[in-house]
Amino acid sequence: MTDTNDNGPKEPQDGDGTGRRDFLKKAATGAAAAAGGLAFGSSQAFASPRLPEPPEVGAEIPCSCLAPGVPLTIQTSTIRIDFSGRIKVRVEAANPLNPWSLKLKVIGHEVTGYDNGDSGDNETNAKSAPREGLGQVRIKQSDAEFTPNSLLEMTNKFPPKFEQTMFLDFTMTIENPPQQVMERALGVSMTKKPEPLVLSTKNPGKLVGQLDQFPPQGAPYKLQNPIELVMPNHDETIATLDKFPVTVGEITGS
Repeated sequence: MTDTNDNGPKEPQDGDGTGRRDFLKKAATGAAAAAGGLAFGSSQAFASPRLPEPPEVGAEIPCSCLAPGVPLTIQTSTIRIDFSGRIKVRVEAANPLNPWSLKLKVIGHEVTGYDNGDSGDNETNAKSAPREGLGQVRIKQSDAEFTPNSLLEMTNKFPPKFEQTMFLDFTMTIENPPQQVMERALGVSMTKKPEPLVLSTKNPGKLVGQLDQFPPQGAPYKLQNPIELVMPNHDETIATLDKFPVTVGEITGS
């Protein structure tokens, strides 16, 4: 009786065994082909991800800067100011043996903030003398040619990680400086409201960011050294930035 439920391949029933050998050979070939297909599929599934392409030499990358609550110390008073603005870097050179080892040049950096003073009230409800505000405080790059090159290095391939070091050499213009600060800076007594005070960095500030991608997208950078600010061609420190916690993100479409 024929089994009507057997839907599998039928082994040939010839007498000399030739048909059986052909049947087994075809079955083995089909199995090998199937195994090869699985192996090919697996190699695609586990292919190594590609590294991102670095920006080309000469590329200019504009970024936004947000630095809330930056402590600015003038004499014995520390005032916190929210700064915002932009910074632009240009790719100066790349290492041919390591494309993600780049030299960058800061070619534009300007942020501004405002200090409106205070009424003398504080969180403990104690009273102090009202403080007149500094007005606009502007930080602007001094001279791109004299600013040290910044650096970008890939620190990990998968997932990609980068470290960027930026050096900042700038002037700070304080719209409404305290009169005693101006007198100290200039070495003279003043009988009228002082002009804006312009200070320069004694040494460049050093910012370091640990990045998941470059250009950065909302990445935090931290100041590695306090920035001392002096009158041009003088050594006496007039003001200090002890911290500069800034978030940097690429501006696209500009």
